[in-house]
Amino acid sequence: MSAHAPDVARLAELVARATDGRVSAEEIAGSTEPLAALGVTSLALLRLADGLESEYGVLIDLGDRALHTEGLPGLVAHVRELATRGTP
Repeated sequence: MSAHAPDVARLAELVARATDGRVSAEEIAGSTEPLAALGVTSLALLRLADGLESEYGVLIDLGDRALHTEGLPGLVAHVRELATRGTP
């Protein structure tokens, strides 16, 4: 597991970076809407999955429901669970 635990602020930054700033970290952190409802595209989700792997050492499949139906709080919980389990 990474030296630091996933939190809402950091994951919001990763999502914003994955969207090239089209969706701000503040907008993402303040929402419980699914990421797609905020304008996060499938390409941005791919970039986010790569960022999560780099940052936390977790693999998230693009078909993972946490990327599509859950908002940022659900994604944070999912990444924490994967990181805790040591899921590659």
